[in-house]
Amino acid sequence: MDHMPTPVAVWSLNGRDIGFQSGFDSGLEVGGFTGVRSPAGELLLAQVLELRVSEREAMRLEVEGDMLGAAAATAVQSANVGLTMRFVEGEARVLAAVEAGELVTPSGDGFRDGRLEPIDSRVVASLFASGMGKSVSLPLGTVSAVATEGMLKASGFSRHTFMVGQSGSGKTYSLGAVLERLLVHTTLPMIIIDPNSDYVHLGTLRSREEIRRRGEPPMSQRAYRDLKAGMKAAGEVVVARADAAEYPLTIHLSELALHEQALTVDLDPLLDGAEYSAFMEAVEALSDRPSYGFDDVVAQLQQHDDAAAERLLQRLGNLRVAEWEVWAKPGTASLVERLVDTRAAVLDTGSLADQRARSVVSLAVMGFLRRRAHRQPILLVIDEAHNVLAPNAPSALERAITDYGVWVAGEGRKYGVHLVVSTQRPQKIHRNVVSQCDNLILMRMNSVVDIEELASVFSHVPKSMIAEARSFAQGEMLVAGPIATPAMRLHVGERWCPEGGADLPTTWAFGSDAD
Repeated sequence: MDHMPTPVAVWSLNGRDIGFQSGFDSGLEVGGFTGVRSPAGELLLAQVLELRVSEREAMRLEVEGDMLGAAAATAVQSANVGLTMRFVEGEARVLAAVEAGELVTPSGDGFRDGRLEPIDSRVVASLFASGMGKSVSLPLGTVSAVATEGMLKASGFSRHTFMVGQSGSGKTYSLGAVLERLLVHTTLPMIIIDPNSDYVHLGTLRSREEIRRRGEPPMSQRAYRDLKAGMKAAGEVVVARADAAEYPLTIHLSELALHEQALTVDLDPLLDGAEYSAFMEAVEALSDRPSYGFDDVVAQLQQHDDAAAERLLQRLGNLRVAEWEVWAKPGTASLVERLVDTRAAVLDTGSLADQRARSVVSLAVMGFLRRRAHRQPILLVIDEAHNVLAPNAPSALERAITDYGVWVAGEGRKYGVHLVVSTQRPQKIHRNVVSQCDNLILMRMNSVVDIEELASVFSHVPKSMIAEARSFAQGEMLVAGPIATPAMRLHVGERWCPEGGADLPTTWAFGSDAD
């Protein structure tokens, strides 16, 4: 016999932090919930923060040869046999006490010799509901450990949110689900920078036939009708695309500040002093116009017969900047003008062929948010944010966008700008952006380096809960911060709107006879 069963032991020194030992069949998981019964009879609701396998020698026996059997007795006179006890050891935190199914304040008394008990999922649901206060709750999915609905606190999005997950984790699908809930259940305006056309159908409800065809759980006619009414009441979602006639993804050059205009042609006020001066002179000559573009700047420069103007004209011609499809035509409404009163705007930057043109859109949006006169709350969502907020941006234009992002993260809340940043790895985003995020939405992450980085930045989340991301299934996430108190591990629910971008089919991986 090399092991022996482990008795369950539960204790607390202060009535708030629980220590326990149990067998391997306890059914507990990190981030899950359990009941703890104190010797005084108090039932506590606790969240499991850490689990680990431990072992120790339970006892050691001296065995004489004749006890080992006749065959062994002639060869072995005695043996020293140790019995090892293996068990699960862990910590949990008390969240509330439970009396007659209701949550009450725990006594705070320490104890020894308590015991673990299953907890009713309705008690956990009550815990989530009590954490909402007056805020609207956003039904996002199912809590993994207790099969109850996982709710996010809508008001928690007034704090910045960092969403991260490796490719294939379900991050894009899940972010879409979050945006749908915010659209239907709140009145918060949104601007979504969408580089892969993933959210271009936001606000368009899928048909019941499509839901049925995809084999998803059927939605009752009443629930579908209520959802449709909710989307209609939410207001119009506009999608700005490069080739859209009604809502083109274009801006006027004049809507950028002078230094922002110079960045589009990579002008530095010190390194390119003469050309920068010529550019300023041309722009100032156009300042009395309601709007102007690069064609107007070129016309002004052509009126000057000096070397700086000639070099600047050559630069503009070489970059072909006036031909970028991002510039609005004279007399037409621009993206920036329409953002002022839009409920939700999806900026399909992936529809722009030139990366520099995509950067100009991000620059215009950031500048608009920084310079706007009113402080109406607005949510800025940046998907694939490593393309916008990189820590080591290669160009002056991209570095300026990152600087704006750092400003939004650090000071934007004072001006009503709330941020949601989504990416594949934390190191791909400027650390001064990530460190200002109070909310964490973490999906599958295999890299130990990434796990360590997240645990360092989001130190208010137990490291053991972050480490669990290595075992997450597709569509599973850890949500922590003001949007989820306590932190919860959940499976994201269904999408209400059609998905935009999609992975390419893998039919190449199957035989020629495959369907």
